[in-house]
Amino acid sequence: MEKNMLIFAITTTTKLAGLSLYENDKLLGEMHVEMAKTHSTTILEQIDSLLKWTGKKLDEIENVIVSIGPGSFTGVRIAISVVKGLFFGRNVNFYEVNELDALGFQAYYNLEKNSENNENVKIYSLIDSRKEKVYYAVYEILQKKGNFENENGKNKLKLEMVKSYEVSKLDKIIEEIIENGKINNKVYMIGDAIFNYKGKILDKLGNYIKIFEDKNLKINTMTFVQMFLDENLKNADVIRKTDIFNLKPDYLEKSQAERDKK
Repeated sequence: MEKNMLIFAITTTTKLAGLSLYENDKLLGEMHVEMAKTHSTTILEQIDSLLKWTGKKLDEIENVIVSIGPGSFTGVRIAISVVKGLFFGRNVNFYEVNELDALGFQAYYNLEKNSENNENVKIYSLIDSRKEKVYYAVYEILQKKGNFENENGKNKLKLEMVKSYEVSKLDKIIEEIIENGKINNKVYMIGDAIFNYKGKILDKLGNYIKIFEDKNLKINTMTFVQMFLDENLKNADVIRKTDIFNLKPDYLEKSQAERDKK
């Protein structure tokens, strides 16, 4: 690993803005701020505070990881615009991550910590788009092919997307889980949509799913860095290197203004 590599990660995709700063694999500092409206009025102040608290300078940062969505149209643009403005003309490596993928890996890493058999577990990543409309994707934990074992002698597992990014009503996803699933508690759900609609989800799917603790339901930028440092993801298309000109939002759907034009 490169000596004293400074990594900055940011998301403003949902109401929860997340920032973290790492030196190699050591966490220097992190911030999570939930906003009722927009992050635009506070995000620069938060970044400045993070740098002051950690004793680091902007020009020391070598790698920037930013969420490209999906989520709030305004929120997604804020993080991307901020990093473009702050790091324009600087010698920085840019990496983009889809927040649904990051949520999937956040669930995967959380499950990896326990001693249960997590093979064939399905993970539903859901981001709220308001009024019970959500962005979602589905992942499955599978055993790697070959004779792979981790340090505990257990078979190594991997996370694989089994249903790509979609926009859907929550009711349709609930129906999908009931129709395709079995009551075996091998389906996990993660994301702010779970937090926002937990009552309905538990009422309809309480026997079909498991959900994480509230503190682990929403995205944490530490997950971005964990994915970046994960040797198993070096050739995976989940942390994608890009540049300042090709760093663009991934909304998954057209904005209301664009829909109104039709």
